[in-house]
Amino acid sequence: MFKQTIVYSNEIEDRLLVPFYIAKQLVKKYNLTLGDIAKQITNGIDLRNFIKEGTLYFRISDIKRGQMNFLTAKKVKEKINEVPKKILIRRGDLLMSRKGTPGVTTLATELEEQSIIGTEIIKITIKEDSKILPEFLFAFLNHKFGFNQVLSKLTGTVSRGINHPALKSIRVPEADYSKQKLIADKVKRVFEKHVLAISKIEEAKKLFEEALDINYNEIDEEKIYNVSSTDLSDILTPKFYYPKYLNTLKALKKKFRTIKLGDISDIQRGEEVGSKNYHTFSIKSDSDIPFIRTSDLVNYEIDDYPDYYIDEETYKDLEQDLRVGDIVYTKDGKIGLSAILTNEDKCILASGLARIRITKIFNPYYAFLVLSTNIGYYQVSQRIVIAATLPHLQQDRLAEIEIPIINNQVQKEISELVAEAFRLKTEKKKLFREALTKIEELLK
Repeated sequence: MFKQTIVYSNEIEDRLLVPFYIAKQLVKKYNLTLGDIAKQITNGIDLRNFIKEGTLYFRISDIKRGQMNFLTAKKVKEKINEVPKKILIRRGDLLMSRKGTPGVTTLATELEEQSIIGTEIIKITIKEDSKILPEFLFAFLNHKFGFNQVLSKLTGTVSRGINHPALKSIRVPEADYSKQKLIADKVKRVFEKHVLAISKIEEAKKLFEEALDINYNEIDEEKIYNVSSTDLSDILTPKFYYPKYLNTLKALKKKFRTIKLGDISDIQRGEEVGSKNYHTFSIKSDSDIPFIRTSDLVNYEIDDYPDYYIDEETYKDLEQDLRVGDIVYTKDGKIGLSAILTNEDKCILASGLARIRITKIFNPYYAFLVLSTNIGYYQVSQRIVIAATLPHLQQDRLAEIEIPIINNQVQKEISELVAEAFRLKTEKKKLFREALTKIEELLK
């Protein structure tokens, strides 16, 4: 990684951060701009009436480097054929955050084609005859050299963002087709494995629901209900006694033996390191470690390219006990998201996350899957309390979650599907890193 560069006084902008100028120096020899190769650059639309079932609607908080988060996306009543054609997503389009953390980019797959994007997401369609491959451009924009260009062109005072004219001026490396293709092929495999991994987990969830054979629609969902004093426990919140949750658990226990999560696992919470220790993606060093917050769990995995990082010395001082196969679970804010650590994940967990390590003879992939279904989420929802202003799930309450012991063969099939999904995720992460490394080698 480049550590220094010479900047003359007439080149200084309103930012005095070395990485910005390194990026500018490396790309200034290229005359090609994003505006030269883009067929269309447009924003999504503003929709706010969310419903339980409908068309997927992605907001700015759902976009991550290399994927859209389906687990946090909202749903809207508007149909795909009812929105302007210019914002329809096609496979190969680039999607970029306009505000928040501007410049975070992914590439649309078949998973996003039937969805709608919000106003703070920019869709970039590349010309069919462009000399730049979309997958190559995706990798470049997600490298510091591309990302820092975006940051150097932000406008606004209170809420800074990237506008279309500024985005069009981003310089793009005019690499030989063979070098582009080498990177593009890795990126294609990244997204192939990404799509397949999600399908494996969805298949496992379907197997689980078929094994339970519980019709959730037949379980009452009363908004007004009463509770007998004989049914009271040590939790005195209305949600704990919500009939939909209670009756689902009763139906489950009629069919299966259950075991409490706390009886088969060790649960520890993450730690805070203090914002003074945060390093952002644009200025982090190569040795810095991802600092994972609740917003960094995406599609059942941790985001390896989060907003914040910490230095390796702080990482070693914390001595956080994390291992491959540990389940990570959000217990604050957006509660109920889960992931499994792979051997490509080196990170620090924030205090809003719990680390769940299965300690008994029990398959962690099956435990993860249960936590990722209605059976897990309903029980967690019962136990959520509001701490000051934010939703919170206490560690001991998470330990109370009951895991159904279904047929051994079905458990095995589910566990194998989930294990395969995380094998694919591991390979995907490795390929993504390799693609970014190739970008750096290309620009040296």
